[in-house]
Amino acid sequence: MMAAAVTWLRSASMASSVLLSTGINCVFDRYGDGGAPVLILLHGLSGNREGYADVVARLIATHGSQLNIVNVDMRGHGESSRTTLNRYTAHGYTDDIAALITHLDLAPALIAGHSLGGVVAASLAAAHPGLVRAVFLEDPPLFEGDDERRAASPVASFFPILVGAVTQLHAEQAPIEAYEQVAATHTPPSEVAARARSLQRWDPVTMQAAIEGIVWKGFDPVAALSCPVTALCADPNIGAVFSPADADAFLAANSHATVAEVPGASHSIHGAATSDAYLVHLDAFISAHA
Repeated sequence: MMAAAVTWLRSASMASSVLLSTGINCVFDRYGDGGAPVLILLHGLSGNREGYADVVARLIATHGSQLNIVNVDMRGHGESSRTTLNRYTAHGYTDDIAALITHLDLAPALIAGHSLGGVVAASLAAAHPGLVRAVFLEDPPLFEGDDERRAASPVASFFPILVGAVTQLHAEQAPIEAYEQVAATHTPPSEVAARARSLQRWDPVTMQAAIEGIVWKGFDPVAALSCPVTALCADPNIGAVFSPADADAFLAANSHATVAEVPGASHSIHGAATSDAYLVHLDAFISAHA
């Protein structure tokens, strides 16, 4: 990673927080000129804004003050506040981001979301089109609301194991080294430290909501989105969540969307192994729509 993403962007010294109208205290970092086009970054389930540190560092190097980046901890993740099981829904996360955009007067914004963040980005574009300029979806699990599909998913089968391990570490007030041991079972070595910190600050109830399908309650994976859409697929041979069949179904409802597969990419396309390819696509998206 870029010098540990410039030492986690100077230890996230630009962190801000705001109590949203949804009752969630939302923590975020903001970089760039306040008058420049806005890009909001939404992490995946069990992650937090630190997972985008390398992406942010490289975007700053490329775009400088010509891009206003807002990197968010969603509810139940990182330093943002927690809530109850039934409030960890796509619509709940969406309401938070809509409230944040409105509070900070960021509309219309570019939204880039990974995994759960991609579901939230799509939900936001459908529910609040006036707040969104364009969306960039990174291997989004749009269709995982189907119970049978989730039960057969090799990715989802790991969720209860992770929930159990992290819940126990929280109860024991375990040191960061214990979280690193858990992270090392499913994370590339260069990303273990950051992943451990995200698990230490994460509410595992958010994943329980995914296990039970609560996240997708009322969410329409084929809603027609009026804004420009770019979707990136991970490699189906490695562990894509947004499958070729999903892409076809999504394109049937959103024929204007651009869908591209990143060969060799795992579910975390923006991770170190395929970050260069990810940034080629993200830079093209920014150039086209900012």
